[in-house]
Amino acid sequence: MSAFTDLDMLYDYEKDISTAATGYMALATRAADSDLRVRFLQLATEAGKVHEKVSTMIERAGGIA
Repeated sequence: MSAFTDLDMLYDYEKDISTAATGYMALATRAADSDLRVRFLQLATEAGKVHEKVSTMIERAGGIA
C-alpha cells in the first residue's frame, strides 16, 4: 500500500480547484439569467484565489506549481 505525501494531496487539491474554476466559468457562459451568471463568475473568481494559495503551498513544499 502506498502512502500519499502532503505534496501529493496538494497536487490533487490543485487539480480539483482548477477543474472547479473551469466548470464555473463554463457555466457562466451558458447561463441565460444575469444574476446566475454573476454568481458563477464569483465562484470562478474565488476558486482562482484558492488555486493561487494552493500553488504557493506546493512551491513551499518543494513542488512545481
